[in-house]
Amino acid sequence: MDDYRSTRMFGMAIGVLGPVLVAAALVGVRDEVEGANLALILVLVVVLAAITGGWQAGAVAGVTSALAFDFFLTRPYLSLTIDSQDDVETAILLLIVGVSVGILAGRARVAVEAARRGSSEIERIHRVAELAAQGARSEDVLLEAQAQLSELLELKGCRFEAPPFGVPLARIERNGTVTGTSTRHYARGELELPREGVEMPVLARGQQIGRFVLDPAPGAGISLESRVVAVAIADQVGAALTSPVHG
Repeated sequence: MDDYRSTRMFGMAIGVLGPVLVAAALVGVRDEVEGANLALILVLVVVLAAITGGWQAGAVAGVTSALAFDFFLTRPYLSLTIDSQDDVETAILLLIVGVSVGILAGRARVAVEAARRGSSEIERIHRVAELAAQGARSEDVLLEAQAQLSELLELKGCRFEAPPFGVPLARIERNGTVTGTSTRHYARGELELPREGVEMPVLARGQQIGRFVLDPAPGAGISLESRVVAVAIADQVGAALTSPVHG
């Protein structure tokens, strides 16, 4: 979570400051280089911001690039007015292209992250399933599952409970939805797990044989897909705990 926020903040910083710094650095060559070429250099900054910080950073960089181009690289200099019709058109095109490229690059980054996350989530299920298939001790399967759930759901803590259970908690259902809570918080556009804790049933042959008690980290938005993967991990644990090899 911290790495995610740091990367997004860094990308936003590029979007806000990058075009200004680059445009200022181009002041020395603005009389030798055509305005369109100067604008293309600023578009590169937009792409960098979007790749680093997402489409929001790219959009901010597009707007900032247009303003920086106007202020530093068009006559009258150090002013937000433009004398040349060609420079007016270039500034408008820079704004349009910059914002569009920023949004497209940001969306491409999200798609790549989603593909990488999907591959990682499949690997998490595989690790638990492989231990179970190899006949590892139940304790080892549980420890691996707890480790994978803690990383996947960005938890502060995760433990397994066998019946009888303790305090009733909100629940992650089979389809990944969260029930049993009246308040909902969101972060990064995704649902946070209930801050007071949440349970995830462990089933075997349709019967609940235990539960994982999850202690979420505040400010961690967890996607529906990640919650469904967590349920799949719990299913692997249920199968392992009732297998004759482990029994």
